[in-house]
Amino acid sequence: MPEIWGVHNGLDLDNLDVTTDEEINTFLTYSRTGTAEFADGKRVVRGALDPGPRYDLSANSLWLYTRPDFAKLHGRVLRGWWTREADNSAILTHSSAANLHTYINQAWETGIENCTRGLQARGFTRAQLMEVVMHAQLSGGMRGLQVVANAIGIILGDYVERAMTPDWPEGWAPDMAPFYCGLDASTMQLTPHDLKSIEEWYERTIGWQPPRIRFLAKHDPVTLKSWRAKWEGAFRGALPKQMMPYLSLRHNIVTGNPGGLREAALLAKAWGITDAIIVSTVSQGAYYFCGPERMDMAADVLSAVL
Repeated sequence: MPEIWGVHNGLDLDNLDVTTDEEINTFLTYSRTGTAEFADGKRVVRGALDPGPRYDLSANSLWLYTRPDFAKLHGRVLRGWWTREADNSAILTHSSAANLHTYINQAWETGIENCTRGLQARGFTRAQLMEVVMHAQLSGGMRGLQVVANAIGIILGDYVERAMTPDWPEGWAPDMAPFYCGLDASTMQLTPHDLKSIEEWYERTIGWQPPRIRFLAKHDPVTLKSWRAKWEGAFRGALPKQMMPYLSLRHNIVTGNPGGLREAALLAKAWGITDAIIVSTVSQGAYYFCGPERMDMAADVLSAVL
């Protein structure tokens, strides 16, 4: 049988009809550090009482022992991501941050803990992790904060930072200045200057005004101003600025919001995210949480942006 997909985490992806016990055992005991260091085939314990993602054994065992052919088809998707020409760091580090964001919004505590441990192993600082959490709170509300507290409250209390840094794509770096539009901090009211500043920020940065801006300015101006200030304050300079639209791309493809997806894609382009990473971010979100049909909406929205 010719090798096309090869062996991935112990599974022979070229043979869908036969899956041996050795393949299954190798897969279930492979390293789950999120790095490329899988060669020894041994499960890596990442810390005290932390054997790795809890669903690696249970969820994967379900299909490996009942429909291993389908598990291998899933492996082919992952293999394709990890060997594509686009920046592989977008798969390893950034997708874990995006998964964390989605799990917070979906209130899945196991996923929140798993992604936190994975990001910690790849060098995320506590401050970087909390910027992802604050971004997710913009849409996840207080329920989002509560499930984070349930899942990783103890971990955050004694978070251990690793002597390494995440591998960001070229040009990705913290830069807070582009976030700020120039709101008047001396009053809670939306002044004419505030509205002009918000509108000019959108026109200057992405060349488009989301309909909510004029609507809220007319009907709920204080909320428009305070919401904008909260968006500007989610990051404090720990993460690259590109992570703001990156996480928004994931969120809006998962929720099926075409306006939000358009805004996120325009900001991603404006802040230097490549077309390849935009598309991979959206397709990964659809693959894990929605299904291929969601890409129809993405095609309609993104065709004019890419």
